[in-house]
This record gives sequence, structure tokens and C-alpha cells, in this order.
Amino acid sequence: MRRFLAAAQLLLPCLLVAQFAMVPAYPDVADQAGRNLPLAWLGGLNAPQFMRADLDGDGLMDLYIFDRGGDAQIALRGDGNGDYRPAPDFLAGFPKDLTNWVLLRDYNSDGIADLFAYSAEFDGFRVHRGYRSAGGMLSFAEDPTYAGLRYPFNNGTIPIFVTSIDYPAVDDLDGDGDLDILTFSVAGGYVEYYRNYSVERGFGTDTLLYELETDCWGGFYESGQTSALDLAPTAGACFGKSLSDTTRVGPRHSGSTVLTLDIDGNGLKDVMLGDISFEQLVLGLNKGDAETAWISAQDTAWQSSGVPVRIPYFPGAYHLDVDDDGKRDLLASPSQTLNAEDVNVGWYYRNTGTDAAPAFVFQDSQYLVRDAIDLGTRGLPAAFDYDADGRPDLVIGNTENYDREGGLNSQLSLYRNTGATNGEASFELIDTDYLDLSRFRASTSAFAPAFGDLDGDGDVDAVIGQRSGQLIYFENLAGPGRPADFADPVFNYMEIDAVQQAKPEVVDLDRDGRNDLVVGGFDGRIRFYRNIGTAGNPRFDPDEQAEGNFLQLGGINTNKPGLSSGHPTPRVITYDDRFLLLTGNRSGTLEAYSFTDYTQPFISLGDTVAGIDLGGYTAPGVGDFDNDGSIELVIGNERGGVTYFRTDLPGEPTTGLFNPDMAGLVFTVFPNPTSGSITLADLPAAPLQRLRVIGSLGQVLYTKQASGVDRLDIDLSALPPGIYTLEVTTSDSRGVRAIQVLPR
Repeated sequence: MRRFLAAAQLLLPCLLVAQFAMVPAYPDVADQAGRNLPLAWLGGLNAPQFMRADLDGDGLMDLYIFDRGGDAQIALRGDGNGDYRPAPDFLAGFPKDLTNWVLLRDYNSDGIADLFAYSAEFDGFRVHRGYRSAGGMLSFAEDPTYAGLRYPFNNGTIPIFVTSIDYPAVDDLDGDGDLDILTFSVAGGYVEYYRNYSVERGFGTDTLLYELETDCWGGFYESGQTSALDLAPTAGACFGKSLSDTTRVGPRHSGSTVLTLDIDGNGLKDVMLGDISFEQLVLGLNKGDAETAWISAQDTAWQSSGVPVRIPYFPGAYHLDVDDDGKRDLLASPSQTLNAEDVNVGWYYRNTGTDAAPAFVFQDSQYLVRDAIDLGTRGLPAAFDYDADGRPDLVIGNTENYDREGGLNSQLSLYRNTGATNGEASFELIDTDYLDLSRFRASTSAFAPAFGDLDGDGDVDAVIGQRSGQLIYFENLAGPGRPADFADPVFNYMEIDAVQQAKPEVVDLDRDGRNDLVVGGFDGRIRFYRNIGTAGNPRFDPDEQAEGNFLQLGGINTNKPGLSSGHPTPRVITYDDRFLLLTGNRSGTLEAYSFTDYTQPFISLGDTVAGIDLGGYTAPGVGDFDNDGSIELVIGNERGGVTYFRTDLPGEPTTGLFNPDMAGLVFTVFPNPTSGSITLADLPAAPLQRLRVIGSLGQVLYTKQASGVDRLDIDLSALPPGIYTLEVTTSDSRGVRAIQVLPR
């Protein structure tokens, strides 16, 4: 039995009501070798920034990840033994508008992490003080404690500069207990040291008071011409600043990451740098003293003595204890998302030495990713019962998977649903190149799958969107009730063109018995192409202005302010009296629309359903994967992964793709009306027999598996007074009765 205690409302025709409920769930998933993926529904990683903190106040350290891929926030619950599981509820107290880079640091020494984040207003820092909210959750005030970190300049103060693409170091560099800052200068090349004078001036660690201590920390210069640093010859000198005007170094591009750590155990902070032009990390060793840093030796491809980091391009490094052994390890990942590595994004080096004198040993380049569904960039899921066993399976496309040779590796992955007989879904990876689309990689990519019976022969065909905006059609030759057998692909299907990044859906919107095409395009609009053919011979007019077609279905445009594209990914749920259209968008939320007449503007249920924000380029797949009568959503995102949600949306009656018409079932209910309990009698005692109570607006309020019984008592005393629908289904029959719950 599963209840949604805060039952959401669905729709009546032409009536705008509340949004529906969505609850994260984590069905089992196995890879092709049969290995369980404990982080299957993580949502993927592209450019993660790794941090540790006790997010829920239980005394165990958890993992917080900020991913530049869509500015996504990810929380993982730690078990104290180095294992993690998704915990999205841990993010409730975090600011929702974080962008570009984030650091968790405890600047006031109260044992609670504080948050340093990028401020677009100041092109520098904003700082939010952390506190424990109800239940011990780590939370931050909505307004920052410091809207910008500043330092004295001339007769006033100016912000400490950090670009949106850089990643600064916030660390105690002088050993006085408060947090200092290292960041590259406006012109690049030199690292500026902002010393925190809070302790020296008697404020303890509770205040942030910065001064520019030096504009050439460590004496080195990062030219960007090679991965090697230009080093100063002596402590206290600064490379290039003593040269003549004709040889003095000049400005360079922005794009550097900074990590400080004592890697050689001499008590001084060394520096590990990543540059936007190179795939290696550079380690600079500090051989100065407590007052003056001097980077006098370097490893230009760390670790040259072991397995060097290779992240094309722009690596960043993070120093944290991920395996809970009390010694901080090192992780490296990309710091950009455009044309960047998108699977080998977690370079994990375990510390086999001590925390004071570490010895980092390479373990994996896919830390966390290896235990997740991650197809690179932009996961695009769809439900499809490929083996005709009555359980919707999962097909996931992607926009690309990084290729060092410059190719666009788009494919479809097929996950077979091996569960659903006991009310729980489970999946196993069957094929990483379903429909063999990789053979066309030289000419097309960005495969967005959809499935439906286009030719009216009773089996389900495939329609695949692609980068060009055109469609690929695969006719299913199998016939009804048989595993799919697809014919050769038909490219440029019906000459339909959604401009770019087509994302199709197959659905009969005019209810004439012939499935139509709904296609999202990068421009934010959802196009509608009416099927004007006949059974067995579908036909579409590619002219968006043709009679029956629509360039902008329902008036929907998923573009958001400040964005030039919307990338809708429409899915339509068909009910007897209405349609529900769900679509993702570039912004990372889920939009919902109700309509009965596709020719009229749709009723919006909101552009942030259930408050979810998955970080960019959301793409829903819809199906009753666990066979409980309610819809589940698998939602892809920019990072190439997917997340799984249960909902209280009824899964039937639908178009029949997953739930064929069933014979009538007769049973008895008494007392009716009732003030609490009812008895069901004359049930068929079927091996698979499910009961549901549905509210007047369609919400599922009670569900129970009642297999093998002919009589059953249920308690409805928790329901408010009203009229409800009682539904009983078996594998081949369905019956409903209206029941009335009286005031008590």
C-alpha cells in the first residue's frame, strides 16, 4: 500500500487546480554485467565541485556537489564508511540561485558549514552563514551575511574579484585560524593573496576582514602558453615584474582553478592549479616560510610519478575525505561544460598516507558516475515495452558523449523492466546502442526517443528526434503483443522539421483514432502535426501553417527570461475527459498544462511542478513502471543522467499503450454510505488483484494489493467526507463503484 498523505489534485476540464505530488524513488538498476548501481538515479555528473559537510546533523559527513552543468545542487547521505545515497531533501535549506561555483567552509568555527558562492553583482563572493534548522538540517539565510567580500583600496573599498569561470581557494594560509583567499588577478597570470585580519584585530573567526596582502603569492606566473608555471628565482621575488618593459609578461585569459593543500608535509600550503587551456593539473611546491610563500618546484602534469589527471579541458581539484578513513583524499573534475568531458568526471586519488603527509593513489576516473546511469550530456528518456511482457521498459537517449576526436557520440540505451509484478519496478541494462544509431554518428546526433503506433497496426513504432530538427522513423513489423522488430530507419520522416533538437511525442490529440505528432524544438515552441492519413498509411503535412497543424501548440513557449532557447520535451497523458501535457525545459524545471481542445490555449499548472529543479534541460519520460496504477516520471537532465519520481497521477484510462481495455468486473460494497470502514465482497480472488480509492479530482488516495481474496475490509476513516471512486482491477478485468464517506 502506498499513500500520498498530502494528496495533490488533478484536473477537471477547463478548471485550474493544484499541482500533483512527486516523490523521489530509487528502483534497483543493474548494468550489463549484473552489477547493481546504487546511485543509478543520481542524475549524472558533468562538472562537479565536491564538498563534505554534515548536511542533516546526524554526526556523519555527507557529500554536497555543485555541478556547473545547469548549476545543479546534489546531496548524498554518507553512512560513515565512504558510501553515499541520494538525499535531495538535504538541500531544502540551501539557496536556490547558486551559479558557477560554490565552496562550503566553516569560517566562524562553530562546527557548521558556511557557504561561499559566486556573486554576479560583484563578480566575486557572497557568503551565507550556516545554521541548523528544525530536524538538524544544514540551512542558510536567504539573504547573504556578506553580499560581497571587499578590501581596502585607495580611500574606499572594492570587491575581491573572482570571475564566474574561475574557482578560488578559501583556506587558512597563515595558520591563525581564520580563512584567507587566493584567486587570480583581473588580468590573470598572478595569484592574489587576500589575508583575513579578523583574528589579528580581536574579532576571532566570526568576522571576515580582508586586505590584499600581495598580488603575486608564491612568486610564480601562469602564462597559459604551456602548462608549466614561470617560477621566481628567489623567495620574495615575483616572476616577470622585475623584467624590462619589452620583456614583461602581459595579460592572459581567465580560466583557472586553485586548490591549496600541504602535499609534502612541510607545514606550508602548496598549490594545485587547473587551466582552461590544458588537461593536466599543475602542482606547485611551496618552499618559502610562514610569512612568504615561494613556489620553487613544480609537477607540470600531476601526478607524473603515477597516473596523471587527463581532463580535456580545464580541470579542478578538491581535497576532502571521501572514504571516511580520517585522511583527506583528492578528487579532480572538469570545470567547464561546453565540448567537455562528461563521463570521466570523477578522478579519485585515495590518500594512503596520513592527512599531514598524504600519498595519493589513483583509483578511478568515474567516481560516483560508475554507479549511476550517466550517458554523458542531456539524458532523454522514454517508456516503451520493447519485449511485450506488459511492463514498460526504459529507453534513454543523449545529446552527446564527449569524444576526444571531436565526434558526437549519441546513442540509445535500453533498460529492461524486470520488476513491476509486486508493485515495484527494477531495471537491467540490455543494450547501450539500441536501434544501432551509433552507425550514423558522422551525420547526426542528439537522439530523443518516442514510441507509439503511427501506422495503426496495433504495435508500437519508434520516432527519434535528432539535432537537425528532423525525425527518424522506425516501423515496428512485429505485430500486436510481440517483441519489437523494427524495419530500417526512414530519415527526414515526412519532411518534418522542428528547426533544431527535435523532441517528439506520439499521441492522438484530436481523438480521431490516428496518432499525431507533437514535437518540441530548441526555440521553446511545441509543434503539432495532425495525422491526415488513414489506418495503415499515416501522413503528415510538414507545413506548420497547414490546416490542423500548429507552430505553437497550446500557446506554450518554454523560453525563460535571459535565455534564447527553451528546449521543450513534451509528454502527453491521455484521459477520457482531458489531456495532461508535461514538458521539461532548458531551465531545469517541469511544466504542466491541462487541456481538452488542442486547438485552444492550454491551462498552465505552473512552470515548476512540485518545486523540482534538476539543473537544466529537463526531459520527462512517462509510464506506470511499477504497475501500481499511478504514473511514474523518469526525468533526464543536462548532466546526462536521470531521476525517478512516483506521482499520484492516475495511469489509466490512457491511450492503451500500457493498459489495454479490460472487461467489466462486478463486486459488492457495504455499508455505502459509510462513516469509516467498508467491506468488499464477491471479489474474483485473482492472483493479481489491486484496489484503489480515487478522489473526485482524480487523485489516488489509497492503494492496496489484495491478491487471492474474495472478501476484504478497509478503513476509510482518514478520508474527509465526500464522494469517491472505488476501483478493483485484475490482469484482465476492471470494476468501479462510487462510495460516499459521511461526516463523523
